[in-house]
Amino acid sequence: MSKIEYKWIVLTVMSVSELMVMSLWFSASVVASNLAPLWGIHGLGTLIITMMVQFGFVVGSLISASIGLADRINPRFLFTISAFSSGAFNLLFVLMYQHFMVEFILMFLTGIMMAGVYPVSVMIVSSWFPSRRGLALGIVIAGLTLGSSLPHIILDLPFIRIWQSLMEFSSLLSFLGGLFVYIFLHNDKNMVQSNRFKWDMIGRIIKKRSVMLANFGYFGHMWELYAMWTWIPLFLFSSFSFYYSGNHLLIITGIISFVVIGVSGLIGSIAGGIISDRIGRTFSTSIYMGISGSCAILIGFVYGYLPYIVIMVAIIWGITVIADSAQFSTAVTELSDEKIRGSALTFQMAIGFLITVGSIFMINELKNVIGWHWAFSFLAIGPAVGIISMMRLRFMSESKKMCHGLK
Repeated sequence: MSKIEYKWIVLTVMSVSELMVMSLWFSASVVASNLAPLWGIHGLGTLIITMMVQFGFVVGSLISASIGLADRINPRFLFTISAFSSGAFNLLFVLMYQHFMVEFILMFLTGIMMAGVYPVSVMIVSSWFPSRRGLALGIVIAGLTLGSSLPHIILDLPFIRIWQSLMEFSSLLSFLGGLFVYIFLHNDKNMVQSNRFKWDMIGRIIKKRSVMLANFGYFGHMWELYAMWTWIPLFLFSSFSFYYSGNHLLIITGIISFVVIGVSGLIGSIAGGIISDRIGRTFSTSIYMGISGSCAILIGFVYGYLPYIVIMVAIIWGITVIADSAQFSTAVTELSDEKIRGSALTFQMAIGFLITVGSIFMINELKNVIGWHWAFSFLAIGPAVGIISMMRLRFMSESKKMCHGLK
């Protein structure tokens, strides 16, 4: 088998496997409300479960990149170990559900282990796609997106009758995802290489204006993305409650949430990669952020309207909110030299996921204070910052290094 043929196998296996493992990301968040009475918590208490996964991922990414874990452990094995460990912690969640603090720690550990899944997938696929990288990473992000939305549709499966079954099924998917990578991929040290994160490189990264503009674009994107993914199911549930009730409401909300986050995200990620490779990173990401930011404002105005109107706006938002995601990392690989590239990517990802904690918490407060009509509109701040950054980058001479960066 030629390397050209094999790289598409790598992309397929990594994307499908990541889809399976990423089903863990929101699984605990989806069932937290079921356990809130047992834990004696509400509101922010259940939200902390989601936040702990985010925090764990940041810590895990920094540790892994700092010690060059993918140099010490072959990335193929690292992905498999991380997938199995994440699934195991998720299963422990089922066994220890009576104790909130234990679950709190388990979700943090799950997030740490997920740092051996998503960044490693990006690293492996990037090494096989020096060209058409925007499309390749877009497909990887599509796997992440679809996987993150799986808990919403898993709840509607006929054999999932209790919340424990959701957690167990997500763990099974994670085990299978790790197994697929171990079985179907082989080791190739020439193609799979990692770059360590070096703390003393932060100063050089910050001083490199073009890289930081790409980072600010990513930070604006992340301010919007995970807050939207976290809260859109509850928004839809509340909006649909004007027209549906009972179990019918739960089923419809679960299906539409999966469509808005997963299916729409799948379309957006792949289309975003194709378009960005053709018209350039800066222009395409600005278009995506312009539309997604507008949807963040518009969706509040249709709250409580006829469901098909709400669904239409939500789907457009779901497509555009993720379409630019892979392109910011791709931009950093194009703008930074090899000495700082690994550190720049780790820095971008760590700060980006830290930002998501702030915006997720903010929506929790805003929905209670000003209601769903206006809560999401504050997410539009992120895309606005991102557009300004990417347009400034577009007209820098360094953007010539990017795909159609300077016209």
